[in-house]
Amino acid sequence: MRNEIIDKAQELGTMIAESEERDRVAKAGDSMNANEEAVELLNTYNKNRKEATEKLRGTNPTKEDLQEYKAYVQAEFEKIAGNKLISEYIEASRDFDNMVQQVNAVLSYFITGQESATGEGGCSGNCSSCSSCH
Repeated sequence: MRNEIIDKAQELGTMIAESEERDRVAKAGDSMNANEEAVELLNTYNKNRKEATEKLRGTNPTKEDLQEYKAYVQAEFEKIAGNKLISEYIEASRDFDNMVQQVNAVLSYFITGQESATGEGGCSGNCSSCSSCH
């Protein structure tokens, strides 16, 4: 039985790797990485986010400091999300991650018999609680 389970897991992994969602992420990533403007926006975002994080490191930030940091990082993120290629990659990644979370929730349900708290869009495997994902 163990070998059959491993075989099914490999089959599932292959199906996920060959899914439309995974293909979309790969294509969006390739397009984004091939675009000079998108790459520069990402590099700037990562640099600015890292610098803002470093300013807080080793300090005892106040609630206001944390709110300011969060607002700054969100504003920086919105700058990069305004780029069509980056936006497509973000959306494709979210869709793929959602699918993987749904798969994990279904597996968890059938292993434990309990619905997992997967958050928005998660599929527990128990269709009685479903708001229709298919």
